[in-house]
Amino acid sequence: MTKLTRTLALSVLVLAAGTAGAMPRPMDAGRVIMSDTADLDVAVDASTRWVNVTNGQTVRFTVGGRQFTYVFDAWPSTDSIPLSAIAPKGVTVPDVRVYIAPNPLYQD
Repeated sequence: MTKLTRTLALSVLVLAAGTAGAMPRPMDAGRVIMSDTADLDVAVDASTRWVNVTNGQTVRFTVGGRQFTYVFDAWPSTDSIPLSAIAPKGVTVPDVRVYIAPNPLYQD
């Protein structure tokens, strides 16, 4: 094994270890948009523990009187994310997990 091959193999292992179990970044799940149109309206309060959405859906969240709309465009490996990770600054959300189902339009 050459020095270059060992270096490349080690780099791949370090990158794999660094991403294993990592929390998805908000941009890996989609994006906040400015829109009055949504496929789903979800009111979140202190009793909400989770929300189910489908990849590709546009969802308007209402939290404490504040609203934001999010388009879920998740990478295949992102199947859930904390709502707090996608809420815009200034929107305080309770401990809620968003579960992202695969879009049936893109299933085999």
